[in-house]
Amino acid sequence: MKITFEKDILIAAVTPAMSAVSDKNTISSIEGILFTTVEGSACTLSTYDLEKGFRTTIPAQVNEGGSYIINAAKFFRIIRTMPERYITVEVNDKNQVKIRSGKSEFSLSALPGNEFPNLPELTGEKSITLQQKVLRKTVSQISHAIGSSEQRAVLGGAFFRISGDTLQAVACDGNRLAVREKICQIKSRGLGEGEEQHRIGFIVPGKTLSELCKMISDSEKEIVMTFGRKHIIFAFDDILFYSRMIDGEYIDYERVIPKDQGIHVTIDRLSFIESLERASLVTDDKSLGQVRSYVKCIFEDQILKVNSVSTVSAANDEIEIEKEGSDLTIGFNCRFLLDALRSISEDKIRLSMSTPLMSMVIEKAETENESEDDKKESEKGSYLYMVCPVKMKE
Repeated sequence: MKITFEKDILIAAVTPAMSAVSDKNTISSIEGILFTTVEGSACTLSTYDLEKGFRTTIPAQVNEGGSYIINAAKFFRIIRTMPERYITVEVNDKNQVKIRSGKSEFSLSALPGNEFPNLPELTGEKSITLQQKVLRKTVSQISHAIGSSEQRAVLGGAFFRISGDTLQAVACDGNRLAVREKICQIKSRGLGEGEEQHRIGFIVPGKTLSELCKMISDSEKEIVMTFGRKHIIFAFDDILFYSRMIDGEYIDYERVIPKDQGIHVTIDRLSFIESLERASLVTDDKSLGQVRSYVKCIFEDQILKVNSVSTVSAANDEIEIEKEGSDLTIGFNCRFLLDALRSISEDKIRLSMSTPLMSMVIEKAETENESEDDKKESEKGSYLYMVCPVKMKE
């Protein structure tokens, strides 16, 4: 096999391909990139770690065809340092690789392409299509609440539900819940007719979503999600990125959201964030081996007092609020609160609470002077964040 690539094109393809390279050092073939020539003017690059995979085809000058596996980490480090515009990759009949650019040359060992693991069937009868920016933003707004698969398999991913023109994404790690609904243009294929049209629910691993969001853009370009028997395939630009879906029933998250809470607070989101960031200087203080402490929120009349104390420091702050209901003192993990607030774009938010031991619900505040443009934007979707309190010391 002998192929010549343009350096920038090759690096642009290998960078996202690294997301599906195994780093567990168990099977040599899944630590590599599979290079497969296509006729005389292109090469397909594939990676697969047995959970998720990547495939793209890029232009290349193919002097001699073939299919070989080259260690991904070594290859990536080499090509980034090459001096010239073009890089030639040549593999001889003894599986020895020569990587050349200008006067620079590296030697590696390769594996035959037939040692690459069998790929899952990358087809399906059901699919949905939406804009990349819609999926990317929706994932970014709930990803902080994705849990660990060690706790419970389904919590290690985000649950998606498509119904008509509504995309709903949910994440929960046991201490916090994030629900985001977005009304957008969704094209579907194979999802039935009538009441069942456009309806589908699935769970995608958090690690897959994290890697996917690095690849897709905040543009109106489309991404197609195709559903196989066990895998979900994301097709966008010239890339196929696929992953196992998490099998199982997602938690009944609507049941755990507190209803009819008696204390409601309208607060400026940015002011709340700034106050919590100051408090985090104390809660994150690890002096003297201290464990992370909590932030105390005292809702009293029309003032919120934010207090945090450690063994060596303390912080106190006050914010003006609009409160309905009785006074309340409640404690939270500061980082959990900040993660939720940073995922919101609105200026005013509504906090709903009842007791120091019941979760706080964060939603969009209803404002009388809301502009028509704001109302139109809010009609396109909604959000709900829930954060569990911590038990405070007396």
